[in-house]
Amino acid sequence: MLLFSFLVSVVFGVIAKDTPRERVIYGAKVFAAFVGVAILLGWIMYPFPL
Repeated sequence: MLLFSFLVSVVFGVIAKDTPRERVIYGAKVFAAFVGVAILLGWIMYPFPL
């Protein structure tokens, strides 16, 4: 999950922003959002057994 989040955030940062500083900041925000949503969904689904 972390590898996927990292790779997607790198690609999004490269294609979405112009300057290197903006790319890094945007990539970090996207990475944090991916990981945060994954953890949140994990906690939401935890009480439901398979």
